[in-house]
Amino acid sequence: MTMLCERCKREIYRNNKCNYCDRAVCDGCMKASQRASKLQRLIICRDCWSNMEKRTLYKNKREAVQGQARA
Repeated sequence: MTMLCERCKREIYRNNKCNYCDRAVCDGCMKASQRASKLQRLIICRDCWSNMEKRTLYKNKREAVQGQARA
């Protein structure tokens, strides 16, 4: 099943979802990804990478949900 990247509108086959804006992004729009734990993978898109608050959350291996609860 194919879907569209919500950032650049390209057709994608694998669903990579940004943890900070909840958009489905392609591999080209995905800025970085890391393993927060053995089961959880954090993905950040290029738009969220330019937001310093979201980038700090990503670098500290915290999801956006935890950061929005404080703000």
